[in-house]
Amino acid sequence: MTILQISQVSKTFASQGHSTQALLATDLSVAENDFITILGPSGCGKSTLLRMVAGLDTPTSGTITLDGRAVSGPGADRGMVFQSYTLFPWLTVEQNVCFGLREKKMPLAEQRDIAAHFIGKVGLKGFEQHFPKQLSGGMQQRTALARALANNPRILLMDEPFGALDHQTREMMQELLQDIWEAERKTVLFVTHDIDEAIFMGNRVVVMSARPGRIKCDWPVALSYPRHYSVKTTPPFAELKARLTEEIRIEVMGVH
Repeated sequence: MTILQISQVSKTFASQGHSTQALLATDLSVAENDFITILGPSGCGKSTLLRMVAGLDTPTSGTITLDGRAVSGPGADRGMVFQSYTLFPWLTVEQNVCFGLREKKMPLAEQRDIAAHFIGKVGLKGFEQHFPKQLSGGMQQRTALARALANNPRILLMDEPFGALDHQTREMMQELLQDIWEAERKTVLFVTHDIDEAIFMGNRVVVMSARPGRIKCDWPVALSYPRHYSVKTTPPFAELKARLTEEIRIEVMGVH
């Protein structure tokens, strides 16, 4: 069942009398429990597209609907996790995770129950009363993920969330997110510039062209879940990586 529909969405930025087209008219259908990774050259409009789904930016033309309702601004039905660490530094892990629940005026005991569930899910049990400055980058991103999930969003939007992490932590976070996705049955749109990550995480990989961006291809990933990191050494993984590498190379180098 399609829950997110992006129809003929384009984006042009205007500044000091000049305009820059970031995104050509783009269509994308996202089904319930899809995990779609979005690949493309730097500046192709990947993050712009994600921000418009989040309601943080407005399309120049076209429509975005979630469960048939037009997206016209931010909402609790969409959870966003950014590359940069966006926790409130004056709040503890538990308080950060409870932030959206508190804004909904949820009873405190219920807030704490939900926070405890997701803090446990992301492997931070015992760190509830720590402040962000006391956490590593990976632990901060786990907290941000728990905060997004605690609001029970219809769709989880992730903008290169592991880009600032070291290689080992990044791989651990990939496996953690996959486990949570399978357990919680969430729908995910995940922007990345890393081809291995795109294949390992997604059940579909969407490739965007160079700016002005458009979706040029949409590849299914025929690898079963749950995925162990060793799947990256298998022939099907290598074959899809070669195809996607060529698609990106064409855009970056302008060669065919």
